[in-house]
This record gives sequence, structure tokens and C-alpha cells, in this order.
Amino acid sequence: MAEHASNVFQSRLFTFRSGENGASTTIHSGAVAAVSTPLKMMMEEETSDGLKTSATLHGVREEDLLRFCDFCYTSTYTDPYPIVVKPATPAIESGVNNGPGNGAGTSTALITTDDTTTQPPAAKRPRTESPARFNGFGRPGVLGASPAPEVNTSLNLNNKLKLQSVFVNTIYTTAAPRVFGTNTRKSNGVLTNENHTNVFIAHAAMHALAVNYEIGKLKTLSLQKLADKLMRFDCKPERVGDVLALIRWVYSTESQMPRDMPELRDVVVRYVASEVSGFGNSEEFGELLKEGGCFVKDFWAMVYSSLF
Repeated sequence: MAEHASNVFQSRLFTFRSGENGASTTIHSGAVAAVSTPLKMMMEEETSDGLKTSATLHGVREEDLLRFCDFCYTSTYTDPYPIVVKPATPAIESGVNNGPGNGAGTSTALITTDDTTTQPPAAKRPRTESPARFNGFGRPGVLGASPAPEVNTSLNLNNKLKLQSVFVNTIYTTAAPRVFGTNTRKSNGVLTNENHTNVFIAHAAMHALAVNYEIGKLKTLSLQKLADKLMRFDCKPERVGDVLALIRWVYSTESQMPRDMPELRDVVVRYVASEVSGFGNSEEFGELLKEGGCFVKDFWAMVYSSLF
């Protein structure tokens, strides 16, 4: 290992640029060559002035480039933090008089807003159970008659457990088993509303980079990190948009890539199937289904294979 480290730090420097904004970072070529054959070949290309000294990684954001450099040296990368969305603070009466004879106080509204623009609008409906007219997961009762309440409840519960298990049992889920339907977060008496869109997309972006440049260990690591974050994520109604943003990013990005990302799609679809009983009736999820496309096909294939 000491010899490998010595070879890395004695290798020539190479500059990579982000395809998003042109931001650049310099790294030892030996560190990159050790993890990616395509990038090794790219760095060894000859130009009229000798060996190439820089290259642009198209489709790679600046933050992804920095995490990639982190991975080349340490075999891992730092997870981003979710964005804490602070609720609006109600108006506070200051009680300050404006002058003699004027007993009216001034009112100051302290409003804190979330400046992020990547977060889709929050879900407008609370979680609801499947309609009583359905038997289990969308299956009509015999001759249109509603099943007995105890039968309906039993079938719904059984179907929920089946769907929840499709994500828990994925090979990338390395975290401790989650108890679905419970909130395991410790709020210390303070209610938080954390936007995880940037966290989910960061891990998905690292997986896309790994697929494009054939970095096997990074492919597995990014999926494990994403699965772990999803496993621990409390998908409250107001945070459904975080998951939907991940879905749209994955399928939109893959459509522009020369290679597919079946493992990433599988993790995302499994998670959505496991949580659909919670947010399946939200307007946002309904709009996503209306868009159609590959996600809808993958989602219903997962649901059908799990229930029938």
C-alpha cells in the first residue's frame, strides 16, 4: 500500500473540468488511473504538445467532480447535508409605543423562506388508505360489492407488507432494518423539515459518473449510500417532492447517457413501491404517473411482480 501511495503522489498532475460550469480541479493522474480505465486512456492521449494535461467531463457537476477526486484518494466520498427548511415565524407584537397618546404597538412579521429552487412543491394531501371499494391493492370486490371490513383490512395490510419488503430486501440496503410506518428520528422537541433532494441526487450523480467511466467500486458505493439514505428517510407528505425529484433526475439523465443505469433504476423503483401506500394518493405522484415514460412502466412491473 505504501508503494502504491508513493506511485500515486509521484505521478503527474492532471486537470479535470466540470461540464456544467467549467470549474476545474487538479488531481494526481495515478489516483484516477487506478480506478478508471477509460479515464486512464483519456489522460494518456497524445497531443501536438505532448501528453494531454486536461479534459472536460461532460454531464458532471462541479460538486460531483470534487466528490470524485475525494473518492480517488480515499475510496469513499463525503455525503452532502440535507437543507433545513425553516417554517414561517408568526408575527410578533413588539409592544413599542409610537409616541405620547398613541397606544398602538408595531407588529413585525419575521418570515423565513427557503431560497432553494430545486425542491418541487410539497404534497397537498395527507396520507390516506386505499379506498374501501377496492379489495387489496386496486382489486375490485366480487360483482362490485365491497368486501367485509376485516377482509379488506387484512388484504391491505398483506399487500403493504409485500410492497415494503421489495426495498428492504435489496442487496444494496446495508442499514439496519427499518420499521415502516414509524418515525425513528429524534427531534429533541424541535420539528424539522429537511429537504433531501440534493442528498439523493448527489448519490445518483456519483453512480452516473461511475457508469460512464466504468468505476466499479464507485457504482456499488453510490448505490449503497443512496439506499441507506432512502432507508432512513422519513417520507412525510410535505417531503414527497424530494423522492419525485430523484425519480425525474434518474430517468432524465439516463435518457441522455450512452449507457443505462439498471441498478440505480431498480433501487429507486423499489423504494417508491415500498412507500406507495403512504404517498400514492398525493397530487404530485398522480402528476408523475400522468407523464408516463419508462418510470411508470418500471413501477407497475415492480408492483405487479410483488403482488401477483
